[in-house]
Amino acid sequence: MGNEIRKYLCLCLLLFLAACQSVQVSDSSHIKEEEVVTALQENGVKLAEAEFPNNVFGQKLGNVKPKTYELSGKPFFIFEFKTEIERENGEKEFDEKTATMDLVSSSTFIKRNILIFYVHEQDFNSGNVPFEKEIQEALDGISEG
Repeated sequence: MGNEIRKYLCLCLLLFLAACQSVQVSDSSHIKEEEVVTALQENGVKLAEAEFPNNVFGQKLGNVKPKTYELSGKPFFIFEFKTEIERENGEKEFDEKTATMDLVSSSTFIKRNILIFYVHEQDFNSGNVPFEKEIQEALDGISEG
């Protein structure tokens, strides 16, 4: 009888720890816009707060208005969604809204709940988009939680 109780308690403890683990992982998987800015700054990407009120890349997606910056004179938008699913829905909404537009060259970066548009206006065929590598490295360096 003692072994059965011990097994039952071990099972309960294991389930409790598993539940705590999943809650902890989901909480730490959310990235804040400030974390992204810090990671970018540490990787040599110097952003300055700016306003681009009529830029299509800065439109509200879902219920999220992006934080707007300037990177070497070019618009840089960071969207912080609550979840990855909301971010995916925001991407779809952007694609639908801009499907018939002839947009300037830009790069899109994604990390979990974060969506970034960098409107660099460079020719993609040049293969030399300023800061693209540094931005991606900064996002890759953000901890997975």
